[in-house]
Amino acid sequence: MEVHRQPDKRPLWVRTALWGLPNRASVWAFFWLSLVLALASVAYGFIDRRFFAGGLLAVAAWWYYLAIRWMDERGNWH
Repeated sequence: MEVHRQPDKRPLWVRTALWGLPNRASVWAFFWLSLVLALASVAYGFIDRRFFAGGLLAVAAWWYYLAIRWMDERGNWH
């Protein structure tokens, strides 16, 4: 018996954000990790200017949040 899978209807940006993450809890963990590292990098940036670039991790946190919200609105968590 052949099993037919429906094509993934998630947009590329959501599939990329969730790539390799098995469930909603792991995506939230990466959201918080990105946010904490961004804040820590900016704080340390006052000591060593190079670390201000770590603030860009806030973009990753925002991306994870948007992907979580997209999945929640469509009820696609498997």
